[in-house]
Amino acid sequence: MSGYLRIKASLPRPAALELAARLEAVRPLWDIDLTGEGLGFFLPWVSGGLDGELTVLEEGCRRAERSRGDVTVALDVTRAEEPDPPVARPASLGPWPLGSARDEAGIALPPEVGMSQARWAGDSLLAGLATAHLTPPPGAPVTRGRPVLNLAAGWSPAPLAALAAGSGPVTALAEEEVTAAGLRCLADWSGRSIDIETGSFSGLERRRPDWAGAFGLILVRLSPYLAARRLRTLARWLAPEGVILAAGFAPGIQTAHLLRAAIRAGLVLESSDLLEGWAAVRLGLGEAGPELPPLTGSLVPTLFDWPADEDDEAEADEDSLMVEDGPEEDEAPEGLLLT
Repeated sequence: MSGYLRIKASLPRPAALELAARLEAVRPLWDIDLTGEGLGFFLPWVSGGLDGELTVLEEGCRRAERSRGDVTVALDVTRAEEPDPPVARPASLGPWPLGSARDEAGIALPPEVGMSQARWAGDSLLAGLATAHLTPPPGAPVTRGRPVLNLAAGWSPAPLAALAAGSGPVTALAEEEVTAAGLRCLADWSGRSIDIETGSFSGLERRRPDWAGAFGLILVRLSPYLAARRLRTLARWLAPEGVILAAGFAPGIQTAHLLRAAIRAGLVLESSDLLEGWAAVRLGLGEAGPELPPLTGSLVPTLFDWPADEDDEAEADEDSLMVEDGPEEDEAPEGLLLT
């Protein structure tokens, strides 16, 4: 058989955000659309592999129900010959106009590039923050020309914006062949060069000891719960005065989760941004600590319900991430801490 399964779930937005983040932490290639009614996405009908994917889906639903306690996830699963048309491409990526030909001003993307509204927003936020970082005002430290690392699943045009703004060479980590193929397509179409590092994140620090302190800019567009697990290693790869730009999460508890992981990794929040209901943060090297930094603005409006550290330890043991690669050697496993 061929075709797709259309997966839909009618949920309140907080529950839909949680479930989408859980699923994309386990399957980063699942690009899940958030709608006013809940969420939806498509699974390819792969012979012999669909049962495993549906098991991941069911387990994610169970964990979301258990963590919230007030929600039952009712899935609507139907057959489809083709997925629905992708979300309309925005007119720009951050400050860069989007086009389809290299000779046009801005960034050129092949016509097959399609992402959910959440991923377009995440890449647009990264493109804007990266451009601002690489074009500092007169008298500020020079940031251009330094190496860049990109972590994202599937299509991710944000590195093209960094290159257009004058970054140094870009290395993109592709844990899936689909991501690697997409990166090659983006680079070829735009006439840019992107080095691709393939393989699992687990063990990468041992395979690439030359990455320690090597990157002046690191771009991250992943589920916040997967990104949080990467931050300690990413902080070790960050050059002095370098920054990590992370996007792909919602304001509120998802931002708080990422920021707590950041502070434990020796990173500090330097600034943040919002676009179409999605958030991005700029993180720099600081002092490691157990607590969240002072927060202002609308990114994290309430933190009073954040679980205490001892509760985190218990939940991590019971409800750890369902990702294939385990925790890093010096890092205790952290679960999907959603409240």
